Amino acid sequence: MTVIRVSFILALLLMLGVKPSFCQDQLKENVSKVFKQVYDNKFVSADSSIARFQRENPNHPVWSLLRANLIWWQILSGGIEDDELKKQFVFYLNDSKSKAKNFLKEEDEAAFSLIIVNAFRTRFDMLNNNYLTAAGYLNACIDDISDSFGREEEYEPYYLTSGLYYYFMQKAHEEYPLIRPYLFFFPDGDIEKGMRFLLRCTESEDIFLREEATYFLMRISFDLDKDPRGSLKYVNTLLTRHPNNLIFRLFEIKALRQLEDSIGANKSEGLYKRSLEVNNELSTKQKTYYLSLLKIESQI
Repeated sequence: MTVIRVSFILALLLMLGVKPSFCQDQLKENVSKVFKQVYDNKFVSADSSIARFQRENPNHPVWSLLRANLIWWQILSGGIEDDELKKQFVFYLNDSKSKAKNFLKEEDEAAFSLIIVNAFRTRFDMLNNNYLTAAGYLNACIDDISDSFGREEEYEPYYLTSGLYYYFMQKAHEEYPLIRPYLFFFPDGDIEKGMRFLLRCTESEDIFLREEATYFLMRISFDLDKDPRGSLKYVNTLLTRHPNNLIFRLFEIKALRQLEDSIGANKSEGLYKRSLEVNNELSTKQKTYYLSLLKIESQI
């Protein structure tokens, strides 16, 4: 039971996307382009881009990680019951893990890739209620993250993973005293340090680090601090860069509803529906799913 509960408390840590670091400028540019397409809910374009860019460097694990990330967004966009999507998700994670071990020569890049694979597998197994399996991947993920402590200046992506760890580990220690004996086996958390690291990432030139850190700060404000007004600052930043992202827009609606700002919420709902209308890369099933999320939110 303690393993399961700590898995839940650290679940936000496992919403990580995918972002190894690269030496080649062109590779960085291509990966950033795919991320932007996914953040903009342009799933068809992202799929085509991955296939095209992968021809230039077929053995690099980033392409399998990016495809797993794309499939994850498709699962969250109404595909949670799609067994074929789930099989593809696991396949690409395993493929990325294998390629990271066999083809990546840079130690930090390989280590970060494995952190992401374990994080993805944890949240996937939690989604499917396989908590014991998820706990194993969670432990591996935490072990890899703790091994990277103190090396953030050398490898910028570690600021994100370390920041999340420090924040959520202390949060779990403070709010769930019954699991403290289990947490004893892991390095201590530090909320202040975690927040400092995450805020640093929001200023990064890297699209993944910037957007993911901003997203986590939004969720911390909204879910943990119960501060919808504070969360709006972060979600508005995200929507400025990705105005058609439906998940980001839905959080804006949630926050505005909690603040009883009906005018703002109604305007945001209109923008949400407009994004659905103009996005010709979402399937009918996906659009129906997103409309159902809006309907649920409107009834709360």
